[in-house]
Amino acid sequence: MRVPSEASLRRAIAFVAALGVGVATYITIADSGGGSPTCLAGGHGCQTVAESSYSHIAGINVSIFGIVGYLLLLGSAFLASDYARLGGFAVALGGFGFSVYLTYLEIFKIEAICQWCVASAVLMTIQFLLNATRLLGYAGTDAGADAKPERDREPEARTA
Repeated sequence: MRVPSEASLRRAIAFVAALGVGVATYITIADSGGGSPTCLAGGHGCQTVAESSYSHIAGINVSIFGIVGYLLLLGSAFLASDYARLGGFAVALGGFGFSVYLTYLEIFKIEAICQWCVASAVLMTIQFLLNATRLLGYAGTDAGADAKPERDREPEARTA
């Protein structure tokens, strides 16, 4: 299977990160106004989750951590270096793990589902997959936007 170009992966990472910033910002704004995000599909799941003790860590809404994570991922998409690849992967892995934990809390502890939280978890899962592909496909390359992984490069012709 061919790995997409790093430029394509970086564009996809930036796009998904921007969506994630939007979702997390909406949750933050709803919380700061003293309410909860509105469930578009109806029901009270978003309100139940927002009012639970799990929605804040040390008085900070967990959506703030989401905004920070998505902004870091967005920033990593603008750089084509091993540090950016590894940093993006590390943030995406942490965000994915935190999303799994929060989803567990929603299902088994809070017993309510917030569609905005699910949307963020799906976006973070996509981020994890994109950043893992980018790291595995391009680690060690001095890549610019169009570099190919070593295994996909054409062999150089020998001149003797």
